Amino acid sequence: MLDLLGLPGVRPVDLQSEGGGITITAETTESPTPDCPGCGKAMHRHGSRKTTFADTPQQMQPVRLQIIRPRHRCAECGKMMTPELEFLDEKRRVTTRLIEEIRKRCLNRTFHSLADETGLAVNTIKNITLDLISELEQTVRYQTPVIMGIDELKLAGDYRCIITNLATNSVFDMLEKRTKAHMKPFFRALPDREQVEWVCTDMWRPFKESFGPYLPNARLVIDKFHVVRMASDALEYERKKLQATLQRSDRLKVKKSLRWLTLKRSTSLTPDECKTLEIVRDDMPKLAEAYDFKEAFYDIYDASDKAEAIRVFESWQNSLPEGELPKFHALARTVRNHCEDIFAYWDAPVRITNAYTEGMNGIVKMANRLGRGYSYEIIRARAVYAEHARRVSISTKPGLPTTTPSMPLEYGPHIPTLADLAERGETG
Repeated sequence: MLDLLGLPGVRPVDLQSEGGGITITAETTESPTPDCPGCGKAMHRHGSRKTTFADTPQQMQPVRLQIIRPRHRCAECGKMMTPELEFLDEKRRVTTRLIEEIRKRCLNRTFHSLADETGLAVNTIKNITLDLISELEQTVRYQTPVIMGIDELKLAGDYRCIITNLATNSVFDMLEKRTKAHMKPFFRALPDREQVEWVCTDMWRPFKESFGPYLPNARLVIDKFHVVRMASDALEYERKKLQATLQRSDRLKVKKSLRWLTLKRSTSLTPDECKTLEIVRDDMPKLAEAYDFKEAFYDIYDASDKAEAIRVFESWQNSLPEGELPKFHALARTVRNHCEDIFAYWDAPVRITNAYTEGMNGIVKMANRLGRGYSYEIIRARAVYAEHARRVSISTKPGLPTTTPSMPLEYGPHIPTLADLAERGETG
């Protein structure tokens, strides 16, 4: 019979295809009678044993491999023995090559799809994945970021902390919780922590209090988008306050026609939207005023340097009307309270934002939806160890001779690549 297996030590003797799967029966090739591993006496043949293992799919169908192996018995001590085959995982009843194929796919495919393809139980796929994750945690090491992003996301029922490398736009790590009890040990044990120069995050104080004591050379930059979003929120407050004074039909009209119009930047408005905004200025002057203050606040980040940005902010702050626009006054207080960290945006050698970290949040949540019910450990591995997106470069240590072997440097999964995979229905 044609060898359909290509496995050492066995030859196929039968093939059946039924019930949406293929069953191949194979027997071991002749091997010498072994000595008893217990007493050293010669063993004798004592029948045979047929065991079924899952193998790699063929013709888009799951494969069951039935292996017939001789059994040997020791007449002296009664010990029984069946010859081992190196390509079999006796514990899981699968071939080692199928395990390798599952390991290649389990972090970017759902467990159910792999179970359907291979005929294995979902729990078997899961256990193979957990073994892989345990190995990756011991062997994969990414370069510590020079520019680090820190953000939160709600995942698998709790708030997690996601950490990115903003210089390479890649994932660095994910922590189970965003509490100081979880973050402080992470930063304390971070390799090469002295090379972190900038950290971009929001104004949530536990972030700064967690990394501050352990990253001696790092300066905080409060994320631009968290700051300007407060201006948009202040505008939304004024719009909703206006809506509350209107009849139901007028409220719906304002919400549908004006919400997205007022949230857009003035430079992004179409000619028709500009005409609509002029109507708003005539009919709803208070809303138009709030829109102008939102736009003027955004202009702070158009400043070319720190001194100009501070001047634009102070001018904006001084122009706020007393007793009106309470959310804009609250925004001004927030900027004053976090002045150093907000305006550090202009001190950095490049403009640092957490946009890619925010984008990663959406990708991770998408992966979570595709594998609904996955544990945090599996979701984290799908984000942090996505092999197809991992960034590797080659570098030599400075000051060493050119004959020194180059060293591969890994920077974690590239976030734009993950986004592209997600758009194609993949997750890593």
